[in-house]
Amino acid sequence: MRLSICLTAACLALAPSALAGSEAFLDDFDEAVALARAEKKDLFVDFTGSDWCGWCIKLDEEVFSHEAFLVEAQKDFVLVALDYPRGEEAKAAVPNPERNDELREEYGIRGYPTCLLMTADGDVYGRTGYLKGGPEQYVEHLRELRASGRKSLEEVIALVKRFDAAQGEARVAVWEEAVAMLESLGPDSAVARRLAAPVKAALEFDPDNAAGRKLRAIKALMGAGLAEEAVLAAARELDPKNEAGLLEQVVAAQMEAVDSEEAVREVCKAIAELDALGPIKDPELAFRFYLNAAAWNDRFLQDAEAAKKFAAKAKAIGTENERILELLDGILDS
Repeated sequence: MRLSICLTAACLALAPSALAGSEAFLDDFDEAVALARAEKKDLFVDFTGSDWCGWCIKLDEEVFSHEAFLVEAQKDFVLVALDYPRGEEAKAAVPNPERNDELREEYGIRGYPTCLLMTADGDVYGRTGYLKGGPEQYVEHLRELRASGRKSLEEVIALVKRFDAAQGEARVAVWEEAVAMLESLGPDSAVARRLAAPVKAALEFDPDNAAGRKLRAIKALMGAGLAEEAVLAAARELDPKNEAGLLEQVVAAQMEAVDSEEAVREVCKAIAELDALGPIKDPELAFRFYLNAAAWNDRFLQDAEAAKKFAAKAKAIGTENERILELLDGILDS
C-alpha cells in the first residue's frame, strides 16, 4: 500500500524462482550465527522475496548464482538468505517463517532485496541491495562496505560504551558527541541504530527542552529514520502546529509504516490535518503526502472528493514522472 505504488514492471509478481546458488546460502539465521562465530567470519544476510520480487530475482541471477561471487564472498562472510515468498509452494519451503519475521522487525526491513552486513553478534555495519555490474563488482562493493562499515561500527560502539559509563555533566558531554555523530551519518547509515538509545536519553535529561537538547535529539532521530513512538509523541508535543517542520516528519514516519487499510485511513486523516495547518515546509515531502493521499483515498477509501483534492495539490507541485502524472490525471478525470 506504500507510495511505493510500484510503477516498475520489476515490482510485479513473477513466476516462482528458486534461489540460485542457494546451496551456499543458509536459511537458518541462528545456525549461520553459530557458524560465523566458529569460523570467525561476518554475516551477509539477504532479505528476499524469491517468488515475487523482481529486483531480488535479478540480484540472484546476476550475482548470487555466480561462482565469482560465492567463492570470494565466503572468504569473509557466512551467507544467509531469509525468504518472504508469497506463493504457497514457496512459503512451504521456508523452514522458520516466524523467526524470519522476528528478524525483519528487529532489523527494520522495509523493502526487498535488503542485504545486511553484520558481525556474528548481530551488529549491522553495512546495508545494500541490488546493484548492476555483475558478481565481481558486487564483491568489490562488499569489500568497501566491510572496510568502512566495520570502522564506523567500532567508533559507534566505543562512543556508546563511554556514554553508558559516564555520569552527570560528563554524560551530557558524551551525548553531544553521540548526537553530532548521528547527524553526520545520515538516514542510510547502517550503524546509526546503535546511537538511538544514547541520543534518545535527551528526552529524559532535558524533558522541557530547556537546553534545546530534546529538540535536537528528536530531529536527529527522525532524520536517521529512528523515530519510534516515544520520539514521535515528543515531536508532536514540541511542534503541534508544524512551525518547526517536526509535525510533517511525524506524519512522514506514519506514512512509511502503513501496512493496513486502517493505517491508510489514519495517515490520510493526519495528512489532511497537517495540510489544514498551512503550507508544508518540505515541497518534496508535500508532494509525497498529496500523491499518497490521492491514491489511497481513490483506491482504498473510496473518497473521490478527497482523492481529487489531493491529486490537484500534487499536480500543482509537479513532477517529471509521466506515470505519476497519468495516475493523477486519472483520479482528477474520474
